[in-house]
Amino acid sequence: MNQPRNLVIALDGSDPSFDALDEARDLARAMGRELSALYVYPHHRGVSATPAGLDEQTSRENLERMKEDKAKEIFSEAESRLGNAFAHRYVLTGDPAEEIIAFMEGNPGTHLVMGRRGLSKIKSLLMGSVSSKIAAHAPGLVTVV
Repeated sequence: MNQPRNLVIALDGSDPSFDALDEARDLARAMGRELSALYVYPHHRGVSATPAGLDEQTSRENLERMKEDKAKEIFSEAESRLGNAFAHRYVLTGDPAEEIIAFMEGNPGTHLVMGRRGLSKIKSLLMGSVSSKIAAHAPGLVTVV
């Protein structure tokens, strides 16, 4: 198997995602690769994000601002824990599992590192999990910490 070209940590601001950051940093060092970060702002299609009294354009601008603010907060926290900056920062919007899988399809050779939420077995079976879905359907290497 060819060694992945890109090493990407998926961050969502949760403790498990920051725990996975340590593993991603160690992998990047061992592989001699730069580490990039990916954040998916969870917004599901078909769900109206337009509060009463706001037009669609204003709502879109607010959504974009909230997404950028949250991404900046998460990336800044992660970079301060790492002590250095990411090679690339990717910010996507949508269902996290679907967007990450699509990202990997569009970026062959990506090795994704991500944390898991630690749902109970019952909740995982009933609700599924982002990390399980990505591990099962992603076209590249996925490490779940």
